[in-house]
Amino acid sequence: MITTEDGVQLNDHCGYVAQLANCPLSYVIAIPAKNEQATIVACLDACWQSMQLAVGTGKILLVINNTTDTTQALAAAWASQTGCPLEIVNITVAAHACEAGYVRRMAMQWAALSVRPDGVLLCTDADSRPHIDWVSANLAQIAAGYDLVCGDILLDQSHPQYQQICAIHRKNALEGQYRQASLELIHQLDPDPDNVWPHHNQVSGASLAIRRQVHDEVGGVPAVPLAEDRALALRVALHDYRICYCDRARVVTSCRMDGRAQGGMAQALRIRAGNEDFLIDESLEPADLVLLRAGTRATARRALQQGRSRHDLYAFLKIEPSRYETLDKIRRFGMLWQQLELHAYCLRPQRVLYSQLPVQLKKIEAMLMHMSEFDMS
Repeated sequence: MITTEDGVQLNDHCGYVAQLANCPLSYVIAIPAKNEQATIVACLDACWQSMQLAVGTGKILLVINNTTDTTQALAAAWASQTGCPLEIVNITVAAHACEAGYVRRMAMQWAALSVRPDGVLLCTDADSRPHIDWVSANLAQIAAGYDLVCGDILLDQSHPQYQQICAIHRKNALEGQYRQASLELIHQLDPDPDNVWPHHNQVSGASLAIRRQVHDEVGGVPAVPLAEDRALALRVALHDYRICYCDRARVVTSCRMDGRAQGGMAQALRIRAGNEDFLIDESLEPADLVLLRAGTRATARRALQQGRSRHDLYAFLKIEPSRYETLDKIRRFGMLWQQLELHAYCLRPQRVLYSQLPVQLKKIEAMLMHMSEFDMS
């Protein structure tokens, strides 16, 4: 049974290409949509073209919520014309659960009902267009042993607001420089065994693919209103499943600044377009904390892999000795790291203001120049 939040009303449920209805599929593409009449046909077209080049049997699941436009009618007409296997679910969700994260969770849960146990769940956004080899690229990475595939997101250069977005990025270029420098430092201290640096390092609901078994085991997409994509990746990492940042799984997405989710990317862009100081992306932290977090992760990873005592690490992090025994019983790195972050005050997240970036960037660059001086053994 699909698990939905309270206050979900099913308005309509229809399918096209009925012969697939009772056949467990190798993959399903889940697409949440709300008032997307301007982009839905282009999105479906791109998905269908990509599906036709992929091995396996799949379908598109379009979950439309709280829509007041012609999104469903356009999708239905398109399916009738193309013959693409498409399932449409039209729901009305109560105000407390109509954010993008909750709807994506429901879409992925619903998609899982049609996929065989060893199948794959993919998702994208209704204002996005996957590249022609998007499905094949995702399925290939899953077949290679990865459990979650995070695709590369490209901005739509034909969008009317593309130049405006580029201007915002140029205006706030320090944030991008700081991101790259931080990722380089993290890579130097704690290399990701599953991803050769450099890689795009993006986690976006516009391009995700996950094994159905892994999706079910970790509890699906977390029930959070925003950043559900990052929350899913954290949940997958917690269970020590493999995550891939795949450059070949590319999706072109719109540049709109009137997004559907309060607090989402569109709002972040509007804030960056202004003249006031702002907090940069929450994944970017002060230089000293980037260094501490990456170094600590590397030390904890080695101690776990080599079966060494972790007590010196606990002491360094000033964790209460009463917790040592419980921490020692943990055998999954993802779980150990979660607990270390939870109990070590020095690892608590910190935000950075844009005005602080010049100083923080200089710190990171100095750290990179003196990497050989850090003893991480």
